[in-house]
Amino acid sequence: MRRMRTLVACGVVAVLTVAVFAQETVDTAMVAKIRAEGMDRGKVLDTFNHLANVIGPRLTNSPAHKRAVAWTQETLRAYELTNVHAEPFEFGRGWTLERFSVEMIEPRYMPLTGYPKGWSASTSGTITATPVWLPDPSAATLRAQAGKLRGAIVMTSPLQEYFIRADRPPASGDLVSGRPRTTPAMPPADLLAGLKAEGVGVTLEPNIGEHGTVFVTGRDAGANAIPAVVLVSEHYNLVARLLQQGIPVKLSVNVQASYDESDRNTHNVIAEIAGTDPALGSEVVMAGAHLDSWHSATGATDNADGAATLMEAVRILKALGVRPRRTIRIALWAGEEQGLLGSRAWVQQHLAGEANAAARDKLSVYLNFDNGFPPVTGFYMEGNEPAQRIMAAWLRPMADLGATLTPSGGIGATDHLSFKALGVPGFQAVQSYSGYDVRTHHTNADFVERIEPGALKQASVVTAAVLYHAAMREQKFPR
Repeated sequence: MRRMRTLVACGVVAVLTVAVFAQETVDTAMVAKIRAEGMDRGKVLDTFNHLANVIGPRLTNSPAHKRAVAWTQETLRAYELTNVHAEPFEFGRGWTLERFSVEMIEPRYMPLTGYPKGWSASTSGTITATPVWLPDPSAATLRAQAGKLRGAIVMTSPLQEYFIRADRPPASGDLVSGRPRTTPAMPPADLLAGLKAEGVGVTLEPNIGEHGTVFVTGRDAGANAIPAVVLVSEHYNLVARLLQQGIPVKLSVNVQASYDESDRNTHNVIAEIAGTDPALGSEVVMAGAHLDSWHSATGATDNADGAATLMEAVRILKALGVRPRRTIRIALWAGEEQGLLGSRAWVQQHLAGEANAAARDKLSVYLNFDNGFPPVTGFYMEGNEPAQRIMAAWLRPMADLGATLTPSGGIGATDHLSFKALGVPGFQAVQSYSGYDVRTHHTNADFVERIEPGALKQASVVTAAVLYHAAMREQKFPR
């Protein structure tokens, strides 16, 4: 009889499909439905493929980025999200690489590997010349070379002897992590102006990748823009060593790129599932990822995976007919790679200052999906102990999917910081860094092969479940 009563009690719990973990209500029946929809009927791989392979590199405000802005809105409307729109903010001109080659002609022929910096100017056709090596370029160096550098191929760095050989450590209970420096420092404006004034034909520099990896970013130097190429460091060092030994070297370089001045605004994409609770519907649970990428690969791990994860999470919730109490809002940011520009612009317009105090108060939580790549194994909880206990309860039904981590520390250099700066609870997902910092982050190796399909499905399921519970709980997320 005792066994029968026990079985009946267990059956009642199963019928209710609601469990309470650490005093936090968790809808295990909904988690099961989310898992089935995401794992068995998911579309995240199609979304990921379209962003990374079909559209490709999405440099902020480039034609490809604009296509991504249009396509994501069209797709989110097809999922029947509401308030789907693109919000502009001023960025600057777009840029597209149209043609590029770099070769060693003497003392033997060898194709070299590299990539122009973003917003590089074009060369005046193909430049074939002996490179001029300036290991420590400065204003004084340029004065000493005055009149000798017009049209020249100029190597602007010493031999590259430092390489990034370790990823940041995995999440632990107290981790506070930022991104390691993965690109060389940009030349100061006065040096760029000096190189421009001298009429340099093109600059070459190494990077901190090895084994053929090229870390390359860039910025728009405006009127001081010059043709600029980042080489595989082993190739840069080869040319430099030949010059050191007095062996004649001749290189051939051609960079052809175009600027787009048609619209100096770029756009964030915003979409919502409207809240249905009369008292709580105006409160917002928000999540974001960035749509832009760098240009030497397809931006698969940085950050097509994050954007695809978010789009799939809201698709799952809509497919299940979820009617959230609070509004669920997602944002696909632009300009993240240039300094969190999209999230900062949005926060400044919608949350900052006394005029936005009510909106700021109604934003329950912001979740971000960027650093690293799936699976999502938890969230960095930024020292918020009450939130840490809540998140742990939400993740517990997905422990078998590997979602178990709620480290108390934080992480830097991504869009949740824009929200955190205003006192809004903002948390970045814990994801994998295995090979990320060493191989794919801002490099020519950031392609879809870096992502395991099952991990992308898992990330979408975990994201949908967390958004659901944040939207349905009685109280806002604790500040």
